[in-house]
Amino acid sequence: MEERKILIANSKTQKRYEIMSNATTLGELQDQMTAQGIDFTGMTFTEGISKTQLLGRDSALPTNVMFKGQPTNDLVMLLTNTTKQISSGAIDRKEAYRLVKELGLQEAIAEGEGQNYTRVKTEVLESWINSAQNGCSDCNDVVDPDFEDTEDEEKAAPAIPDVKTAPHPEAVEWYYMGLKAMVKSGLLYINDIVVIADLTLELYKRLKEEEPKITDADIDNMLANI
Repeated sequence: MEERKILIANSKTQKRYEIMSNATTLGELQDQMTAQGIDFTGMTFTEGISKTQLLGRDSALPTNVMFKGQPTNDLVMLLTNTTKQISSGAIDRKEAYRLVKELGLQEAIAEGEGQNYTRVKTEVLESWINSAQNGCSDCNDVVDPDFEDTEDEEKAAPAIPDVKTAPHPEAVEWYYMGLKAMVKSGLLYINDIVVIADLTLELYKRLKEEEPKITDADIDNMLANI
C-alpha cells in the first residue's frame, strides 16, 4: 500500500493529528500511532468518510472511499470513547464467546493460554477482550521463530504495481497492454513512453490539486453523525 494521508480526531481529548501511513490494517495503524505518541486507550475506531467501524486489529482499512463525488485513499479516523471497559463478571459465557469471535482473538488466546478459548475461564476471556478493545499491540502479534528477513531480497526486485489496486483495474490493464502492444509493433518508441509518463504525471498532479480537501468542518460533521 502506498503512503496516504490519515487524519485522526480524538473526541475525548479534542486533539487532531495528520500522519502519512502505508498501514493496511487497524493493528498496523495503531502501532504507528503508538510509535508517534498518539494515545487511543479505550477508544473505538470509526473511519469517518465510509462510516466503517473497525472492531479488531485485523480489520482492513478502507480504500478508494468516495468523498464529495471523488474516490480517495485518504482516511479520517474518528476516535470515540464508546468502547467501555468490561468489569469482571459483567458478561456471561455466551457474550464472551461472541466478543472473542468478533475481535478475532481465537488464535491469540490459544497461543497465550495454551488451549482453545472455549476452555479458558470467562474472567480470563474478559481480560483478553478488554485488552483488544483498548488497542493491545500484542493481542494478535505472534512472531514466527523461523522468520527470515527478506527485506534485502525484496529491495533487489523491481516493484511491479498491482493493477487490482486501481479503482478500475480492467480499464487500467487495457490501457497498459495497449501501450505494450504499440511498443512491440513499433508504433511507439521508448522516448514516446517517457513523454506519455510525464504527461500522465502532470495530469495526476492537476487532478490531485482539484481533489476535494477534508476540512475541520467535515470532521466535525462526521463526529456528529456517528
